[in-house]
Amino acid sequence: MAAALAVTGCTSQSSGPSKVSSSSGGPAPGDSRTPSHSAPPRSPSTSAATSGKTPGGGSASGAGRTPSSRPPGQGAGFPHCSPGTLSASLRQLEAAAGNRYAALVLTNTSDRPCRTQGWPGLQLTSEGGGRIPTETARDRAHEAQPITLKPDDRAWSRLHWTVVSSSGDAADGSCPTPGALRIIPPDERHSLGTGWDLGTVCAKGRIQATALSTGEGPAH
Repeated sequence: MAAALAVTGCTSQSSGPSKVSSSSGGPAPGDSRTPSHSAPPRSPSTSAATSGKTPGGGSASGAGRTPSSRPPGQGAGFPHCSPGTLSASLRQLEAAAGNRYAALVLTNTSDRPCRTQGWPGLQLTSEGGGRIPTETARDRAHEAQPITLKPDDRAWSRLHWTVVSSSGDAADGSCPTPGALRIIPPDERHSLGTGWDLGTVCAKGRIQATALSTGEGPAH
């Protein structure tokens, strides 16, 4: 696409439905971090203050540092999973009357781990890349959890939409048939894409998406 999408995918801190629009986009916002509390001043009479050594012989330079609040194994220190480190694919799941489902799978194609958490942002497009009205609604079937993807690891989101026209769709009852889907990973502003061969999307492009989970979802 000539222009990147300018809203981020959604982290677990946000709520309510989100709409996706396009613009030139900018760098992803940085993480907000709480500075660690400094240690209380040491008494000048202590040997550590005068010699820089702890009584046991170790250096005192790390004394008083606050440990990371992020639990071990939850991706502390790894970069966010960005469009440049991911590939995307869609797999159709079992349908119901008027309802369609698919597994959106994101794969870490880089050579190092990355971290993610939350809901993806979505934008339907035509085969030529033109935007089709789209609304991404967060499905809260389960809460977002921190995920660390090692190289070749996968995370997935279940997508749900309707093929039954409603108010807001064309007067003749027809609905758009997208040719591709753009995906904005959580905490990112730019997108990656995959083809769409899953048929029409009604209700003004409303798609419910669950928070990303590890794995690639059910087979059907």
